[in-house]
Amino acid sequence: MKVDFKKVGREPKSVYLERDGVALRGELRRGNRDLTEFKGKLSNNILVRCIRCGEEFLLPLDEELNLRFSDGVYRGSEELDIIEFYDGKIDFQEVLESEMESIRLDYHLCPQCKGEEYGSTKATGEQDKSGQKENALQDQIGASGKG
Repeated sequence: MKVDFKKVGREPKSVYLERDGVALRGELRRGNRDLTEFKGKLSNNILVRCIRCGEEFLLPLDEELNLRFSDGVYRGSEELDIIEFYDGKIDFQEVLESEMESIRLDYHLCPQCKGEEYGSTKATGEQDKSGQKENALQDQIGASGKG
């Protein structure tokens, strides 16, 4: 979905776009003569990969978005993150893809790995057994050296 910068006025214009189950919805309006503002939300679920086990899982989304767009290079004095387009159009497909990729590249833990902490019994159980074996071996060495 592309919207011409020239057609964006002060009255809000509804935007809705969906891709791979992720919905982008919100309102677009002219902020000032150089910037167009979008206030919206990313919702539904996105497929991501767990950084610990590598399994894919669906991550629920409910993210607020406040974006500003410029038609060409923005030369304003405000220190803001501005998304610049150079063809006179705001490409919401590109915006949605960029937001989705940013979420996918973040670090995520699946529900199973999120429940397992590094200090839990499950994670340290084998370490405890190996420690017991090592202590028993040291006791045997010490006992055999005394006789």
